[in-house]
Amino acid sequence: MTEPQSVGAVVGENLERLRKLARLTQHETARLFSRRGIPFSRSKIAALEAGERPNPNFADVLLIAHTFNVELSELFEGDGPVAVAEHFTLSRPLIRDFIRGIASGGRSEEWDPKTRRDELFGLSAIRAKGEAWFAAKVQGTEADNTLAQRLGVSPKAVVDVAQKLWGRTLTDERDAQLADLGDLDINERQAHRGHITRLLSQQVQAELDRRGLIVEPIEEHQEDE
Repeated sequence: MTEPQSVGAVVGENLERLRKLARLTQHETARLFSRRGIPFSRSKIAALEAGERPNPNFADVLLIAHTFNVELSELFEGDGPVAVAEHFTLSRPLIRDFIRGIASGGRSEEWDPKTRRDELFGLSAIRAKGEAWFAAKVQGTEADNTLAQRLGVSPKAVVDVAQKLWGRTLTDERDAQLADLGDLDINERQAHRGHITRLLSQQVQAELDRRGLIVEPIEEHQEDE
């Protein structure tokens, strides 16, 4: 399996490709940017092309596309997964489709407010195809990251334990259990969400403690809801 690349590495790879297609050196490219009032030094271009700037800001990506007069999607040309967040990747073709506006099922004004939340969280998919499909489709880590920060361990440690306990992340297990409760109003859902998160977090914490990964006792905190 191809290792995921950072956003910066993918953008840098395509910056180098566009630069060489235009037969420009890094110094000349820096001058090209400076003519537009863009503070891109030769060293910054070199670092980006070398994959040493993993998270370029969106403005820089826009400026590169504008300077070379290409579509934004062209800065994600090629194949292979892109690490857009910890434990979460997207393929380059899918990113290009998102940028071009052809990857999503509809615009926001077309959303049905009665069903859009379930669609976004994949809850309708749980009911239609079962939890096993949902676990493979969605790999959320929001609650995992929060617990990791509270316990002073790595997010990967929390995710690994959750995968051992339930075959998916803590976040996905919580959302699946919440979906089993059916349609709830916002206040009820929020209360159940916090309760389920606390119970699952206690199970993960106990396993981490058993493995000796928690060095100091951790005070119990109320989840920020």
